[in-house]
Formats: sequence, C-alpha cells, structure tokens
Amino acid sequence: MIDAAIVGIGWWGQVLVRSVNNSEKIKVSKGYTRTPGNAGEFVEETGIKLHDSYEDLLTDDAIDAVILATPHSSHVEQIKLAADAKKHIYVEKPLALTLSETKEAISYARNAGIEICVGFQRRGHPSMVAALSAVRDGSLGRIIHVEGHQSAPGLRIYKPGSWRQERDEQPAGGMTGMGIHLLDSMVSVLGRVTDVDVKSVKLLHDNASTLDEITSVLMTFEEGTTGYLGTSIATPGYFSLRFFGENGVVEVRNPDLGELAHTSQTGEVTVQTHTGFDMGRAALEGFADQVSGTGKFLISDDDVINGSEALEMIFAAAAN
Repeated sequence: MIDAAIVGIGWWGQVLVRSVNNSEKIKVSKGYTRTPGNAGEFVEETGIKLHDSYEDLLTDDAIDAVILATPHSSHVEQIKLAADAKKHIYVEKPLALTLSETKEAISYARNAGIEICVGFQRRGHPSMVAALSAVRDGSLGRIIHVEGHQSAPGLRIYKPGSWRQERDEQPAGGMTGMGIHLLDSMVSVLGRVTDVDVKSVKLLHDNASTLDEITSVLMTFEEGTTGYLGTSIATPGYFSLRFFGENGVVEVRNPDLGELAHTSQTGEVTVQTHTGFDMGRAALEGFADQVSGTGKFLISDDDVINGSEALEMIFAAAAN
C-alpha cells in the first residue's frame, strides 16, 4: 500500500483523493494546501491531516509519495523538492509549461532514483487503450490523419481569482486543461509533432475572463500524418478522438470516453461501449504499481517530452 499526500486541494485535487477511496494499492492520508479554509469540509469528510507547509509535509517519513494538483508553473520546483526528500511523484498535466523545464524535472527525479508519473488519466480508459492498440498493431493500415476535440464549460466552472483564470497558467485557452490529453494520445502512437498552425481567440466579450475561448491546431507528425486538434472552454462538454487509416477509422467519443466506434474499409460501423470506468483511480493505481514494482505506468517519459514539445510549439504559435 502506497501512502500518498495530496498537494493542492482544489476541485481536481478532491476528485483525485475521492477516486482512490478504498483502494487496496494507494491511500491519501495527508496533504497540504495554500488555502486550507477553502478545503475545510473536504478535510473533515476525508480525515486528511494537513501539514502547515509543503516543506514540512516532505519531512514526514510516513509519506511515500506526493500527488501534485497544483498550478502548472509551480510543478518543477515542487518536483525537485519532492525528489530531494525521496518522495515519489504523481503530477498533474502539464508537468511544465516549457520543454526545457519538462526535461529538467524528469531528469532531476530520475537521477534521484524517484518515480515520476504524469496524470494523463484518459490514456488508461478501455476505449482509448483499444483505439491506440488498433493504430499500433497496423490493423487500420497507415494512419493518414487524426482529429480530436475536447471541450468543457470552464468559463462557468473556474472560480473568480482561481489560478485557472490566469492567462500565464492557461495559455492557448483549453490546451493545458483539455487539449493536452488529445496531444498525449496522438504522440503516443504517431510520434513527434514537426509543425503547427494555430488560431486561438477570444470571441465572447460578455465575460471578465481574459482566456481564449476556442483554440484550433493544425499539425504534422514526423511520419507525415496530418492532424487537427480543437479545444474550447466556452461550450458544453464534448470529446472525440479519431484516427483515419487507409483500412479503417477508429473513434473514441463522449465526455466519459464511453463509446468506441470502428468503421471498416467497406464502411461498416461497429460500436462498443465501456461506461463507468474511473480514469482517475486507474491512473493513481497505475502509479502505485510503478512505485511498488508490480506494474508499469502507461505514459512513458518520451511521451511526456514529445507532448511538451508540441505544446510549446502551440503556445508560441498562439501568441503570435
């Protein structure tokens, strides 16, 4: 059993803790938050013991690992401190906002002999596993094109004053919160992105947010496959990721990734359903398996680095 501490007890940190309630592989018994007053009810509900500071938490010998659900810009320093304290690390995506920092953080943890895993929990969903396997095993033939879109109404969810409302933490609209999941799945089977063309704009002028509400990305992968990625923080929840191969098309769809559709070369469509899967629990238990040596986490360091490289390209193109 891995004894972990949650760092950052906002909305998503609470989701992660609840996801492993009664897990036989990992438990969250302690934590730290910059705003303990906002987490009072949750702390009372879960019985989590709060430390007064992150540094104090890292001196707790009973803690094996930290779960970082904190602002993106704070991750690298927190990772280094955790690695120095010999705590294994599960960090929410993106690990960092630049490629150089991503490489630096991974290298620092690895050199310290620490496991570091990035929370791309959608990759472990059965629909996604099946879709990516179909790309890898060649049953779709050569992949000609990939398309993905993920949106959620962040403008209605983000609390005023939240770090998620800050443009420096959320460049290119929904890319750090949602689009990066699509990038991760794409690069895991198609390799590096070599070029991008981006439109990232604010269209709605009746809200106080400065974030871009829609971001559209055209891209090319290293083997020549073309791709499109779209993400919005202003529309209802939506998810679709589809790979177009010469012998067929495979698509994961619905916000819960609950449907997997396969279109054969002759146009016959078959649909499988995989509902009720807890992606957060599976990811954290996969992290626990990696730490304990009983399994291997799905997302490799190369995947994280390739995704970070593409994300940095998108940020730069959006800014221009």
